[in-house]
Amino acid sequence: MCQSENNPNLKNERSLQTTNFIQDDFFEKGHWWLKFRQVLLNLVFSLFLILPILILFNSISEERIWSAIYFWQYADGFQLSNYLKSFIWIAFTVILVFSLIFLFRNNYQEKYLYPQQMTYDEAKLEKRKRILEQLYSERFGTRDSRYKSKYYVVNSEQNFSDTLITDIFKQEGVAIK
Repeated sequence: MCQSENNPNLKNERSLQTTNFIQDDFFEKGHWWLKFRQVLLNLVFSLFLILPILILFNSISEERIWSAIYFWQYADGFQLSNYLKSFIWIAFTVILVFSLIFLFRNNYQEKYLYPQQMTYDEAKLEKRKRILEQLYSERFGTRDSRYKSKYYVVNSEQNFSDTLITDIFKQEGVAIK
């Protein structure tokens, strides 16, 4: 079982971090022009996706389903539609079978395999935590002062380079793969 499931503080901390991280003007109050524009664009581009499919199904069927949508009337269109009909059924069947296989496999692993088996190396994780704590203490002060501080300005020389943490982990023998 995962540690966060046992510790409600970790769950609350992660959910708070997630809510603080995500910001989307679309879901905030107001911003009506943004909402109108995005919904309109989604509808227009959905039409571009759906219309060819409707034309295909209208032409594949024996009779016209929708009179307002284009219908192939030439022999080559019917040959193509018969070919597409068989291809679509085969593709649909293959996708359905593989999707169900992966769904059942994933559900099995989540239900029976992952609760019984560790998916990470706990010793490496603890060593990484110690390395990061040491790095943070060197750069930003002790843990208590960091946690008690309400406002902290990071100097430019305190910033981490892009590969600093992965390089330190590599040096200490707990590289991220």
